[in-house]
Amino acid sequence: MNFKSIDIQVLDDSSTIVVKNGILVKNEQFCAIYDIDKGHFKFVCTTCFELNIMLATQDLRMKDPEEEERLCSECGITMQEGFYFESDGTQYCSEKCLTKVITWDEYLAIHDNGNGDAYWTDWYDY
Repeated sequence: MNFKSIDIQVLDDSSTIVVKNGILVKNEQFCAIYDIDKGHFKFVCTTCFELNIMLATQDLRMKDPEEEERLCSECGITMQEGFYFESDGTQYCSEKCLTKVITWDEYLAIHDNGNGDAYWTDWYDY
């Protein structure tokens, strides 16, 4: 049996780390997360699809520990898309968070029809 392993962390929906030093172990018949610190398999399933469903039902997600995490400058939630300001590196997950800091009209002036310092973007790996 050939196994593949990937270093991961498991986080809850508030980005609190549940498994800090984990390894995702998988092959054709097995998919599991081994918790190095606790010395046991924390989650075990027959497929990675099943594992992802198990994590989602517990409001958990896997994260690559090497991946840069982007946090909303207003509410602190982990984000994969949002408003970004090049001048100071601030980023906001939603219009609600953005408009707590500046008005929508101020944002549009800075955005300048796509030619300005602020814009909506995403950080997904395609």
